[in-house]
Amino acid sequence: MIKNHSFSLVVSGLFLSLAPAFASTATVPANGLLMEITGHIYPKDSLPLNCKGILQGVKCEASAYGRYHLEAKKEGELIYNYVTFSGPEGDQVIEQSWEKNGKVKKAIIENRAIGKRSQLEVKNGIAYYEVTDLNDRSVKKSEDNAEDNLVVPSTMLTYVKANAERIAKGETVQIKMAVLDRRDSFTFNVHKIKDDKSADGEAIQVLEMTPASFLVKAAVDPMYFYVKPKNSELFAFEGESGLRKKIGNTFEKMKVRTSYDYRYYGTIATEQQASKKSDCDTAAMITGKTAVKCEVKQ
Repeated sequence: MIKNHSFSLVVSGLFLSLAPAFASTATVPANGLLMEITGHIYPKDSLPLNCKGILQGVKCEASAYGRYHLEAKKEGELIYNYVTFSGPEGDQVIEQSWEKNGKVKKAIIENRAIGKRSQLEVKNGIAYYEVTDLNDRSVKKSEDNAEDNLVVPSTMLTYVKANAERIAKGETVQIKMAVLDRRDSFTFNVHKIKDDKSADGEAIQVLEMTPASFLVKAAVDPMYFYVKPKNSELFAFEGESGLRKKIGNTFEKMKVRTSYDYRYYGTIATEQQASKKSDCDTAAMITGKTAVKCEVKQ
């Protein structure tokens, strides 16, 4: 049954922040790293009192229960993402993905909470799945058609960003979320549910992601993404986390609120510092193009 499965949703790196309290820059590391994102994960049922404003863009200073971390770098025409979800016991979920414009080409997810290492590779329009049980080392394989909107958690928001104008107009964008350990994909609808203002008066949009199937919708709750449309910044998430809470010998699903910090490297960082324009084409960093429209306020 799908209700026993976590979709392990991860925020993609192309929703970048330029807010002064959240962004910093550095010289490019030897490994060619373009960007890092750090998420601070707070269980919704025990949210600290001084973290009530996360969804309005207020930074929470309390210690987080868990940590999400993404590193992105360019590999030829693809973007390689390395993501970890960590809790008190250490790294729990490790995801690697290779994407182009948000469309997944390959992904590997090791989920220690459910004891599986899952792999997806897309070739000639076919999605090839392989799942290894980390306990008995058994392997299951299958294949399916790979639709043009197929994504994994770490590439989902990159795909959504490419359709930001449609979403802003009130249209619904559909994605096929590959759930690797189930060797299957499920259709989700992403749409804007309201325009709002952040705590500092900046325009924000609230996006909702829900299953398209009534059967799946009965088991999977909506997830919400809080975006600043000015620069496509995703600054907060609310919903079921990819990180589970360990209770005794089991890992239980957890609803959370998460906020994000960003760090940029290399040419993009230098040009962000030099430019004083109000707009920001943050996708330029990931695609490797020159970014002349970005501003980082000090």
